[in-house]
Amino acid sequence: MSQRLFILAVVIAAAAGSAWLLQRLSAVQNTGTAIDYHEPDYYLEDFTTVTMAEDGTPKHKLYAVYLAHYADNDTSEMLKPTMEIFRTDRLPVYIKADKGWATAGNEVVFLQGAVRLWEYDEAGNYVMQVETSEVQVLLNDEYAETDNYARITTSDSIITGTGMRAFLPDSRLEIIRHEKTTIDASTGG
Repeated sequence: MSQRLFILAVVIAAAAGSAWLLQRLSAVQNTGTAIDYHEPDYYLEDFTTVTMAEDGTPKHKLYAVYLAHYADNDTSEMLKPTMEIFRTDRLPVYIKADKGWATAGNEVVFLQGAVRLWEYDEAGNYVMQVETSEVQVLLNDEYAETDNYARITTSDSIITGTGMRAFLPDSRLEIIRHEKTTIDASTGG
């Protein structure tokens, strides 16, 4: 009889030990939160957001068809983003792309795909348009750049090259490696 009690005690101890071990392993696996995984913690569809300057005027506006925010690195991915960057005493600059990615606080925005940057004059005509495949925008500095091929079109010229810097407050553009400039002589340019 004592041998049966000993075997029963060993089986009960093994079952209790297994239950304790299973509970500990489950507790370790269940401590993960959404921040431990690169999964969106929220998403928005067809949204517009406006960031205001300290004086209460609009600083920039962002519209996108879809945005997913990731808590693990506080970034956002966007589909079909369009940005409007407001400037003092000038009309805004617009930037549109197929997709984009923004850092925390939208300080840096990376745009990819068919990227287009443009501005209008008071009459609603294009002052200039830039077409490229990728742009990095520093919103607080009102600056954009690309290392890729860029085509700049104005009312009287087309400039192409690789690499471009855009200083948005004064509409100043620089091509890093110039390829070609075509001037339309019929416009008087």
